[in-house]
Amino acid sequence: MVSSCIPQARRFLSVLLVCVALSSCFSGRGGDYGFLERAEELSREGEYADAIEAYRKHMAFRLTVKRRPAWENPYFYLILIGDIQLGQGLIDDAEKSYVLAEENKVDEYLIADRYRGLARWCEEQGKLTEGIEILTRYRSRDPLLFETMMDRLAKELTLREDAARASP
Repeated sequence: MVSSCIPQARRFLSVLLVCVALSSCFSGRGGDYGFLERAEELSREGEYADAIEAYRKHMAFRLTVKRRPAWENPYFYLILIGDIQLGQGLIDDAEKSYVLAEENKVDEYLIADRYRGLARWCEEQGKLTEGIEILTRYRSRDPLLFETMMDRLAKELTLREDAARASP
């Protein structure tokens, strides 16, 4: 029972950390966060390419700030960029953004969740083999959850293949 709660607790803590980080970005600071505010506005308006560019500018600006809090990792915005790309169906670009975020030490549980999101997207598109390949590539990030999902996708793939062979 307790071991099944651990992944959920880790995800909760990761999400909580992100919420704290984002909320602190708006606490009494004006111009420093103009790119971030613009990125969020553009994203809501469906101007995804411009939103990605604004997130990149914000990230670049935050990387130049010498006295930023120790907990802040500006590369976090690569996750948001990847999320936008995935929402547009640009799975390769989204994966590259998540990999770059991981390489730059963004929270491992946030990254693992995004890799599973890539596999979910593949599943929703009926691309089960691609989903399994993604899960296989990143299995070490969270073996229990990744293997559970891989098993489910593999079973569905087998059912589809069996059904295709059975029909004339």
